[in-house]
Amino acid sequence: MQDKKINADTVNEEFDIESVIGFDALYESMCKCRRGVSWKSSVASFILNGIESVAKLERELKEGTYKPRPPKKFMITHPKKREAVSIAFRDRVYQRSLNDNVIYPMVVRSFIYDNHACQKGRGTDKARSRLKCFLQRAFRRWGEDFYVLQIDIQGYYPHMRHDVAKEKLRRCLPEEAYRRAAEVLDGQYEGDVGYNPGSQMVQICGIAVLDDLDHFIKERLKIREYIRYMDDMILLLNDPKKLKEYRQIIEASLETLGFRAHPDKTRIYPIREGILFLGFRNCLSDTGKVYRLIDPKNVKAERRRLARMAAKVRRGEMTREKVDACYKAWKAHAGKGDSWKLLKRMDEYYKGLWR
Repeated sequence: MQDKKINADTVNEEFDIESVIGFDALYESMCKCRRGVSWKSSVASFILNGIESVAKLERELKEGTYKPRPPKKFMITHPKKREAVSIAFRDRVYQRSLNDNVIYPMVVRSFIYDNHACQKGRGTDKARSRLKCFLQRAFRRWGEDFYVLQIDIQGYYPHMRHDVAKEKLRRCLPEEAYRRAAEVLDGQYEGDVGYNPGSQMVQICGIAVLDDLDHFIKERLKIREYIRYMDDMILLLNDPKKLKEYRQIIEASLETLGFRAHPDKTRIYPIREGILFLGFRNCLSDTGKVYRLIDPKNVKAERRRLARMAAKVRRGEMTREKVDACYKAWKAHAGKGDSWKLLKRMDEYYKGLWR
């Protein structure tokens, strides 16, 4: 596999350290970081004297006296149990500036179009629409006679090698920007393998470390109908034997990066089974219509969650308005699929909780 190279001289010409640690850049970063979290005492303390706080941070960064505070670890229980990290607000301001002004724009420029996670103009809605486009295109070429190779990486972030992630950054960034990025990663994460969610820089590493493999699949294997959302990869082809061969090649490439395909979630199957992708099962009718059904596990989990919250309301531990808002948010998600009948049943269930 060959990485899509970026001319090092061009990269260094475009980089200006003032765009990262200058007052204007840091103040703008502070304004971004405060959104939705201004109620936290640590954040309120920083932004109460925002100009002085940012000026002090700028001075420390320019004089070389800046020292990040130790990150705090905590557990996330939904959608699955995992350990995350939380960093001090002042450190988040600096990292956000470094990410937004240098790392993100320089790293993503080599990405294929169908890498859809954590990017401007991308996201889950775009990825679902793109998969729908692929299914329609595949139907026009092969009818219903095509297959799916779905690859899911087991423990993506916990098994991400630090040297692989930093090497990808090194190839894309000028020397000074890479040095700063490496300092952040080395300071927040111990050992040689594994990252915890919670850092924007880690998210960028997550979408970048498989970039070479994306190009290999698109350009060498010539799979037009290939899409990736973080560690979930989907390939469509009308030849199951070739897909089996490609699966072996891709899994071998993943192993060189320190990853392992999930033994249960990685498989080849006919399109008539439907593709479970980003919470919805995408199915194809015999006329080529694509319809999207929400995962039944999601519906069951939402019913249990609503029942628990309704019980808390009756005990006086939660307000009805809070539960209504949570249910409204879930309905907005479910409404992204063909869920009209399901939503009617859920509305009846929800009303029944308050009788």
